[in-house]
Amino acid sequence: MCWNHLEENTMNSTKGKAGRPIGTTRIKMNKSQVESLITESVNEILSNHMSYTHFIKYAQNKWGISETQANEYWLRCWTLLREKYQLERDMLINKHLAAYWSIYDLAISKDDLSNARQTLNDISKLLGMAEAEKVDVKQELRIKFKFGENED
Repeated sequence: MCWNHLEENTMNSTKGKAGRPIGTTRIKMNKSQVESLITESVNEILSNHMSYTHFIKYAQNKWGISETQANEYWLRCWTLLREKYQLERDMLINKHLAAYWSIYDLAISKDDLSNARQTLNDISKLLGMAEAEKVDVKQELRIKFKFGENED
């Protein structure tokens, strides 16, 4: 009687056959749906200053995706944002360099060496060449501990 009761409980507690489940619970999207999701997510992250946990909850509620899928989209969004702003940063640096060189040329043509020198300093700062010089400080220290009265 006890064995029959044990067999009934184990059969009722399992949901289906043992082994690997068939299929996946992952929501299937085509490329255009994923791209629109990423674009909307990037705008949402930037406009609402979303943190990771807020985005995960937002994505799960809005699109009905799993936490793992939301994490994948979070990572893709931030990869896209880093690439975009790095490219924009490089373009801005190039624009500033062009403006500085035209200012430098104008200063040289007017024989204004003070402004030409300042412009060159600004160019070197923009390019990261004007880092602070490292001061090499080497000291030899001796520490003497006295644990008694008349020890030298």
